[in-house]
Amino acid sequence: MKKIIMAASIAAAMVIPAAHAGVTIYGKMHASIDYTDVALGYGASYYVDFNGTRVYDDNFSGPLGDEQMWGVNSRASRIGFKGTEDLGNGLNLVWKAETGYDIADGGAWGGARNAYIGLAGDWGTFLYGIHDTPYKMSTARLDPFADTAADFNAPTDFGMFTTNMFSFQDVRAENAIAYVSPNMNGLTFAAAIVPGEGAASYPAFVPSAFPGDDSGCIIDHDFCFDFDEVIHDGLADAYSVAAMYENNGLYLSAAYESLPTHSTSYGFDGSSLSMPPGQQDKYRLGAGYTMNNLTINGVYENRTRDFGSISIFENDQKLEADSDIWQVSAVYTFGNSALKLAYGQGDMSLAMSESNLGETYSANGYTGVVDAAKLERYGEQEVISVGLEHNFSKRTKVYALYTMQEADFGIKGSEQGTDDVEGPFDVYGDAHLTAENDTFSMGMIHSF
Repeated sequence: MKKIIMAASIAAAMVIPAAHAGVTIYGKMHASIDYTDVALGYGASYYVDFNGTRVYDDNFSGPLGDEQMWGVNSRASRIGFKGTEDLGNGLNLVWKAETGYDIADGGAWGGARNAYIGLAGDWGTFLYGIHDTPYKMSTARLDPFADTAADFNAPTDFGMFTTNMFSFQDVRAENAIAYVSPNMNGLTFAAAIVPGEGAASYPAFVPSAFPGDDSGCIIDHDFCFDFDEVIHDGLADAYSVAAMYENNGLYLSAAYESLPTHSTSYGFDGSSLSMPPGQQDKYRLGAGYTMNNLTINGVYENRTRDFGSISIFENDQKLEADSDIWQVSAVYTFGNSALKLAYGQGDMSLAMSESNLGETYSANGYTGVVDAAKLERYGEQEVISVGLEHNFSKRTKVYALYTMQEADFGIKGSEQGTDDVEGPFDVYGDAHLTAENDTFSMGMIHSF
């Protein structure tokens, strides 16, 4: 009995100071049981042989295989602590420390989430630490499948083939310095800057890269690139701004973000490939309207990326990318349940074009005149999601959803030069990979 009383006294001594400090413990437990069916295929529209003859062969296609898999996944489960301190004269100190918790695989304290310290008053909130960028904040409420298998910012996963080119890009920025304005008759502004802290960017474009020296290149096997390492050491190497308006069931948002350190990558058959970070600029528009039991949302995003110039076999190439992604969704509530629908599309183009046409190139015994160098990587994706959700209480819910992703990803090339021998600039064509991912997911969520 004495041990029980002592334990209770210790617990009370720990709780009382926390209560006076204004600390709130909160979190979310969210896991799903998922069944995934992935199918891959390939195809070629045409190719050009070494004699320069263009050969059309739409029948050159076939399956690469399919895969079915069951799994249990923790989806943004988290635990956090937050609080405020009254500093007087309407000024408050605010803070938060939140981390992910993998309840499926047991990975405790895994995955950094929002954690910051700052000041708040009638003039707004100033904070610094780890935080969602204003760009991400602007449309957080417009994704009815957030944190599920159908989340609109989740990378597309086709088993062997994974890409983030078709999904909305939401960033939780480390080292962020942010300001959020007060609500002014429904209008709110937010802005953030992110110092690079001396981070260097030298990504691998292909397995072998020889910066400034192509002596180790092997024709028909390796590409050799010459581009400089970039050091990010400014106060605002990345920045993000957003404006949000809400009134009588209407929600509108517009945001812009520049991320010079964000790269594009994809994986295939166990290997990964990253594009040089360069400079990425993107803007996003969002809208939502609620009338009675029906909510309709729409989000559009455009991303442009200038990777700068790189030298391939002594020729300057300019690498640029452009992506457009959009989604419309609807949520209909009835009683304690809700029916959710979403449809979206994405397309991207990444082109490498020759910037010094007509010049003579010479590399490793191959010479020729550059006529028209161009290489384009392209992709298209379509996503359809439907789900049913039931709320047992304000804190506990269950759901079931189905989401389907179809994508076509390929490379186009055009004749790049006239060689005196059969060299790497003679071959071009259009080859592509087709993929489909069907996922059925059942999940349970409890917030505390």
